[in-house]
Amino acid sequence: MALRYSAQAWLATWLVGGLWAALVADGSHALPLALAKPSLAHPFGFDAFGRDLLETVLRASLLSSGFAAGSVLVSLVVAILAGAGTALAPAPARFVLLRALEALLAFPSLLFALGWAALRGPGWGTLVFSLLIGTLPSLTRLVFARTRELLAEDYVLAARSYGASTPLILRRHLAPALWSLCRVKLPNLFVYALMAEATLSFLGIGAPLGRDSWGSLLAQGKDYLFESPHIALSTGIPLVLTVLSLQNHKGLR
Repeated sequence: MALRYSAQAWLATWLVGGLWAALVADGSHALPLALAKPSLAHPFGFDAFGRDLLETVLRASLLSSGFAAGSVLVSLVVAILAGAGTALAPAPARFVLLRALEALLAFPSLLFALGWAALRGPGWGTLVFSLLIGTLPSLTRLVFARTRELLAEDYVLAARSYGASTPLILRRHLAPALWSLCRVKLPNLFVYALMAEATLSFLGIGAPLGRDSWGSLLAQGKDYLFESPHIALSTGIPLVLTVLSLQNHKGLR
C-alpha cells in the first residue's frame, strides 16, 4: 500500500513540476554558474550551459513523457486495427501478414532505428519510426492472438448465427475486449517508449539538436561524468524513479 501511494505521489509531483517548468520557469542561462554543484537554492545544480538543472530536467522529462504517451496511443490504435484486421482477413492474406509480422519481430528494433537514422538523420521522424517499430509488431501479434480467441467464443458465434455483420461484431464485441487487453499493457508500453526515447536521444538519433530530452541530458552528463557527476545523477535518478513508479501496476489501477 505504501509503495502504491509512493509511486502515485512521485508521478503526480513530477508531472506538476514539469508543467511548472514549462509554463512558469524562464530557462535562463547563467554562464558563470556553468557546471556549478548542487546547493540549497539549486538542488540539482547547473548544467554545462549555465541552466538550472532542476528546471531543465523537468522540462525535458515533460517533453519525453508527452512524446512517449503520444507514440503509445498511436501504437494502440494501429495495433488494434492491424491485429483485428489480420485475424479477420482471409486465410491467404492472413498467412502473408503473419509472415511479415514475424519478420519484423525477428530483428531488434534498435537496429531498425540505427539504419533509419543513417538514411534520414536524427529528428522526431526517426524517433517516431523507432518507437512504432519497437512497439507495434509485438502488440499487433498480441491483439491478433486475442482476436482469434474472441472469434471462437460462444457469444460471438451466436452473434454470427443471428446474422450480425463483421463490422458490428468488431464494434460491439471485439473492440471493448481488445481495449481492455491493451489498457493492461499501457504502463509497460509507456515505460518502453520512455526508455527507447532516452536511449535513442542518448545515442544522438532521437530528439533533434537544441531540444532537451531525458536522453540528450544524459548524453551531456556523460561528457562531464568525472568533473560534474551531478548532471548525470540529476537526470538519471528521476528517470529510474519514474520507470519504477510506472512499473508498479498496483499504483496505476
